[in-house]
Amino acid sequence: MTSAMEAFIPITMFLVLGCIVIGAMILKYHKRKLESQEILAAIEKGVDVKFPETKTSRLLPGLIWLLTGLVMTFALMMVIPEHAPNGIWIWGLTPVAVGASFLIVHRIESQENDSDAG
Repeated sequence: MTSAMEAFIPITMFLVLGCIVIGAMILKYHKRKLESQEILAAIEKGVDVKFPETKTSRLLPGLIWLLTGLVMTFALMMVIPEHAPNGIWIWGLTPVAVGASFLIVHRIESQENDSDAG
């Protein structure tokens, strides 16, 4: 019974994370669909549509990936230390690397924008 609970905790963590990601994707899809409908309705009425300049920031996704990976790594180290052959906790470092890459790209882009403006 104890080993089943030890396996249940990380599985639940991954399922919750997956549900959060899927929910965010669905909300973003509906937002874009609504914006597209509004733009099409404005074009049909003959209104001059000005598209807002969208600049995506990589800071927030980088922080989310980084912190999620750190929590995942810590949880895998604490929950199943004796049942982890070859260190299963190392799989938590994958989102850490993704988050770090987002933050590096954000830093490079912000430095390029500062040099272009100045």
